[in-house]
Amino acid sequence: MKKHRVPFRLAAVAALFALLLPALGAALPAADAQAAKTRVVLARNPKAIDGRDQCNAAEAARLFDRALSTLTDTASAAEAWKTLGVVPGDTVAIKVNCNNWTISLSPKPELVAALCRSLQAVVPAARIIVYDNDAGALRAAGIVENRLAGARVMSTAGGGFDEGQRLANLLVRDATKVINLASMKTVDEKDLIVSLLLKNHIGSLVPADMPKCHGDHDFLAGVCARPAIRGRTVLNMVSGLRASYRRGVPWYWGGIVLGRDPLAVETAAIGVINEKRKVAGLGALPLPRYLAIAAEKYKLGTCDPARIETVKLEL
Repeated sequence: MKKHRVPFRLAAVAALFALLLPALGAALPAADAQAAKTRVVLARNPKAIDGRDQCNAAEAARLFDRALSTLTDTASAAEAWKTLGVVPGDTVAIKVNCNNWTISLSPKPELVAALCRSLQAVVPAARIIVYDNDAGALRAAGIVENRLAGARVMSTAGGGFDEGQRLANLLVRDATKVINLASMKTVDEKDLIVSLLLKNHIGSLVPADMPKCHGDHDFLAGVCARPAIRGRTVLNMVSGLRASYRRGVPWYWGGIVLGRDPLAVETAAIGVINEKRKVAGLGALPLPRYLAIAAEKYKLGTCDPARIETVKLEL
């Protein structure tokens, strides 16, 4: 009889496992699929800006605060930023785009100020840097210190560049966290369809390298894979208070798109542009080739809509 006991027990365990395996197998892929999704928030507040390009500071702040809270599932700014990994000792660099290449689409100072005030729930104002490569363009856009709740404003030229990463020193040596704040800009060129998050860091580069972002999709994708950007970016946001859905045409969408994954946020922003283009009777813009390169070669995130959880807010 002893020679039959072990096989019987093994058979019983195997039978039980066979009964449980289908249930386990069904549960795990669903959980994994949910975990793999990245959240992007599309938030609009028509009261934040009007057709005369006048921004309402209180409504812009309400827009940003609600979007941030929704992204992070938190009830306060302090909780939100801590969820994103910001701590009191951090120095946060906010990259803005004040380039008026097509039309003026610089981020509204009221929105940037709302971001800076929100950050101060965790980080002192003196440890917040708003920057771009051109000091004159920053001033022309109204991105000046007396309008930004105490945050500092700098141009990349003032602090020099790190030759290793070929990025501004303020990004490589000073910042411990980074926020990428781009404008919702349609360029409508063969090699550059839009100018959004990945293109935004052209202003962080050594000036000699800036032209490489035009026409070299691999170079453009790789900029955001450099350690000072990839390892420190906690939030990606596209401002569409004043936007463009075709080159040179202003559009007051009155919203923002934000998330942790730069590729998912850029993909969602292009989706917003395409919704407007459809209404205007224009063809949809394709996803730029650099997004696929950034996803596949540099593993910077996803541009697959099936892996993006889009949350829409209308205030």
